[in-house]
Amino acid sequence: MTFRRFGMPMVIVIGLAALTIWRVVAVNAPLEVVVGRAEVEPLVLEWSAVGYVESISASVTSPGMGRIIRVLVEEGAKVRRGQTLAILQSAIEDAGLTGAAANARVAEAQEASASSLLAEAVVGQASRERRARAEVISARMREEQALLSLARSRETARAAVAAAAAEIDAATASLRDLQEGGRPEEIARADAALREAEASSARAETDYRRALELEHAGAASKRDVDLAREADLRLKAALEAARETASLVRKGARRDQIAAAQARVRVAEAHAAAAKADARAVRMDERRRDEAASARRAAEAALQEVQAGRHHVDALRQDRDAARARVVQGRAGVAQSQAVRADRRVVAPFDGIVGRRYADPGDMASPQTPLFSIVDPDHIWVMAEVDEQDLAPVRMGGYVSVETPTYAGREFAGRIERIGQEAIPQTEVRTGARIVRVRISFDDLRAEERSMLKPGMEVHVTGSSVVRRRALLIPGDGVLTDHGRTYVWLVSGGRAHKRIVETGQESAERTEIVRGLKPGDAIILSGKDGMTDGRPVRTRRERR
Repeated sequence: MTFRRFGMPMVIVIGLAALTIWRVVAVNAPLEVVVGRAEVEPLVLEWSAVGYVESISASVTSPGMGRIIRVLVEEGAKVRRGQTLAILQSAIEDAGLTGAAANARVAEAQEASASSLLAEAVVGQASRERRARAEVISARMREEQALLSLARSRETARAAVAAAAAEIDAATASLRDLQEGGRPEEIARADAALREAEASSARAETDYRRALELEHAGAASKRDVDLAREADLRLKAALEAARETASLVRKGARRDQIAAAQARVRVAEAHAAAAKADARAVRMDERRRDEAASARRAAEAALQEVQAGRHHVDALRQDRDAARARVVQGRAGVAQSQAVRADRRVVAPFDGIVGRRYADPGDMASPQTPLFSIVDPDHIWVMAEVDEQDLAPVRMGGYVSVETPTYAGREFAGRIERIGQEAIPQTEVRTGARIVRVRISFDDLRAEERSMLKPGMEVHVTGSSVVRRRALLIPGDGVLTDHGRTYVWLVSGGRAHKRIVETGQESAERTEIVRGLKPGDAIILSGKDGMTDGRPVRTRRERR
C-alpha cells in the first residue's frame, strides 16, 4: 500500500527525467546531412515545346465557272509551276479569242498605213522646210552684202568728193602763189641764204688751200686734202643754188610754171566732177539693197507658208496615234480573251506534289470550290508553340532537336529561323497560358530526311542555350520556401544555419542564386527534416 502511494510517482518522475535527458542528448547529437557546393558555372537552360510540320501549300480552285472535261493529274503526282491540272469547256471563249485576234489584225494594218503616210509627210515637210530655210538664209546674206556694198559706195563717194575738193584748193593756192610772185619776206630769206652760202663757200675754199699747203709741207695727209676739196665743191654748188633761188624769187614765176599750175587746177576740177558723178553708183546700190530686202521678205513669207504645212503632219500624227490606240485596244482584247480562255485551265501555282484531288470529269468548277491541294515537300519547317515562361533560352540561330512518334528514337536537327513577336493565348492546355510561335528550319537536312517529315505531323522540339556565362549555382534540392520567403540551410562551423536567399533562373537540376551566398558555400541537400538553426551536423558530400 505504501509502495503504491510513493513508488508509482517515483517511477513516473524517473521516467520523465530519463526522457528529458534523452531528448537533450538527441538534440545536441550531430545530424548526418548531404551537402552540395555553391559554384560559379555557365547557366544552361533547356526548353521544350510541341510543334507541327508545315510547308508551302495551296488549295487550287478554278479561275471561273465551268464544267470539267479533263483531269490530268492524280494524287502524289509531281507538278511544275504553271502545269495544267484540269481543263474546263472553252468553246465560247475560243470564238471570242478568234474575233479579238481578227480585230487586232485590222487595227495593226490601219496603224501601219497611218504610220507610212505620216512618215512620208514628215520627210516631205522636212525637205520643204529645209529648202525654204535655205532660201531665207541666202536672201538674208544677199541683203547683208547689198547693205555692205551700199555702205562702201557711200563712204567711197564721200572720200572722193572730199579728196577732189582738197586737190582744187591746193592747185588754186599754188597758182595764186605763182601769179603773185615772191613776197618781200621770201626775198629777204633768199638773200640771207645767199650770203650764208657765200661765206661758207669762202671758208671752204680757204680750208682747201691750207690743206694743199700743209700737204706740200708734209703736215697733212692726202685724205685730209680730199675731204677739204669735197667740202669746197659741195659749198660752191650750194652757193650757186642759193644765187639761183634768190634770182628766181626776185624775178617771179615763169609763164610755163603758171600754165602748169592752171592745168593742175583744171585737173582737180575734173576730178571733183567725176567724184560727184560717182554718186549714181550709190543710188544703184540703194536699189540693189531694196531688191534684196524684198527678196528676203518674200523668202520668209514662203517659209511661214511651208511651216503651216505642219498642221497637216500633226493631223496625220493624230491619225497614227489613234490607230496605235486601236492596236493597243485590240491587243488588250486578245489578251483579255486569252485570259478568259486561260480561265478554262486549272494550273499549279508552284512546283510541288498533288496532295489531294477533289475533282472528276463532269464536275462543275467554281472559284469557291477546291479542286486540288498542292504541297512543296522541299520547303518544310516546324512551327513550335513555346510557352512564354520557357522563352528565355530560345535564341535566333540556335540548334534544336525535333522528334516525332512516327519515327521513335530518331532525331532531326533543326535551327531556329524566326521567333514570333506576339504571345497568343493557348486555351487547349491551360486557361490563361500564352505561347510564342517559333519557326524552325531544316536547311542542313538531306533531301531524304526532309521528305520523312510530312506537313501536319505533330513533333516534340527540345533545345538549350547558355543564358549567362558566369552564374552562382546550387543544386535545386537545396532551395526551400516558407511564407513566400526563399532560404537554404547553410553549413558553417559544423552547424546548420538558415540563410535567406534571392534566386534567379532555374534549370532542371540547378538554381541560380542572385543574392545571399558566395562561391564555395556548403548547402544542405538532404537530411533537412526537423532541422533547426544552430543544429550540429555531420556532412557528407553529394555524389555527382
